[in-house]
Amino acid sequence: MKKMLLLCIIGFLLTGCNRKEEMSAQGMQHERTVVDIMGGVVQIRIFDIECTDNAQDERNAQDERNARDERCELLDEAFEMIFDMEKRWTVNDEGGEIQAINAMAGISPVAVEADTFHLIERGKHYSIYSDRDFNIAIGPLTSLWNIAMPEARRPSSAEIEAVLPLLDPTRIILDNEANTVFLQDSGMRLDLGGIAKGFMLDVIVEFFLENGVERALLIVGGEVISIGGRNDHTPNRIGVRNPFFKETSHPDTYLIGNLPIYNQALITSGTYQRFWRNQETQVAYHHIFNSHTGLPFETDIVSLSIQADTGLLGEVYTKILFAKSIEDGLAYVEAQPNIEALFVRNDGGIYLSTGFQDNFNFTLQNGEFEIRN
Repeated sequence: MKKMLLLCIIGFLLTGCNRKEEMSAQGMQHERTVVDIMGGVVQIRIFDIECTDNAQDERNAQDERNARDERCELLDEAFEMIFDMEKRWTVNDEGGEIQAINAMAGISPVAVEADTFHLIERGKHYSIYSDRDFNIAIGPLTSLWNIAMPEARRPSSAEIEAVLPLLDPTRIILDNEANTVFLQDSGMRLDLGGIAKGFMLDVIVEFFLENGVERALLIVGGEVISIGGRNDHTPNRIGVRNPFFKETSHPDTYLIGNLPIYNQALITSGTYQRFWRNQETQVAYHHIFNSHTGLPFETDIVSLSIQADTGLLGEVYTKILFAKSIEDGLAYVEAQPNIEALFVRNDGGIYLSTGFQDNFNFTLQNGEFEIRN
């Protein structure tokens, strides 16, 4: 997906507000890319209305210059908001709100900003609703495994058993009037990594809509949200990454196909993205954990793409569906309003929910993949 959508990469700094003409009838666009935020690349594109061809009309030309300046200012503000949210919600920042909540577990409530409270409130709701298949209280377990970190390891069974009682989302106490969060038991830890990126994009979408942006794309790795669609009012088509792609693979095999979104989110997650391999046994452990066993979910799903109305919901449903078989997952999706799903199995089988069956553009028909429904 990155190869299809990301146009430029830099380290640690914002790019300038770039304006360019796309050959695909999207018209003028303003874009900005940031690397190494939320563990990856963030790109935001705001698409302009079509520009006038009347160069002699000074008033129109000035209006266009003002509009371009406003869009650049909106990009500046959007990334300032993202930087602020990341700082407050990461578990690794000493000055962050989540770090403060975790440090005061079993001691006292912590007052937080309204958006943080809302995020945790939604996270607690879905953690209980899903019977912990999605779980924001999973912090003690993720910090024990440290998947994708230099200190990653397979904890002992005794270590895992010791933290399982701390993964109970009902022990997260929220005070709506004081905007405080309290983890009742010492050793509890919130980990919002499974929901924060999608919610951040939702916040920026709301900010853009309030400021008159009618068409935009917001991209954070496997999370994409579209405001509106293309210049011709058709949906944006977003590439779905080949989960078996390697550095030695041919570049043309990077995507297996693409899916449409219009005023929607497309969230892709997979076991191929973050994992740790035991060099002695060659057993690989992915980062999507079962809160009941303390181990990664046993699954034959290697990639899962969810279309939903918001980034938050897309993130939640990817975690819920990794806990199910593909058959049960498809049945679950069909019973939910306004979501669709694409599953890729570890043998190359592609499974589509009803709404995707006519909309998935399958481009990598090289025998490695097969649509099976």
